Amino acid sequence: MTIQPIGAGGAALFCTPEDLAAHGFAPSALTLEQAMLLLREACRPSGLSLHSITELEIFPDARGVLIFAHLNPRPQARPTPRWPLRHSRVRRHPT
Repeated sequence: MTIQPIGAGGAALFCTPEDLAAHGFAPSALTLEQAMLLLREACRPSGLSLHSITELEIFPDARGVLIFAHLNPRPQARPTPRWPLRHSRVRRHPT
């Protein structure tokens, strides 16, 4: 199995028929659950995080299977405002 990150938003995994046979899978009958299992196994040593996969594309062939995983990037933390936000004007003395 060969995994390659594609920018910050994805990864490509190529599995040969021998890799699939070691797991008991066939290239023409690979399901989404089996593809996720292969992705998790391939990502462990490479350090890629599969925290939010939005789409999987599976391309079977006689030479193996190519799997593209599109990842949703982690949302950026919103900075804490320096002053508390005021939702409406507060009047201390009636007019």
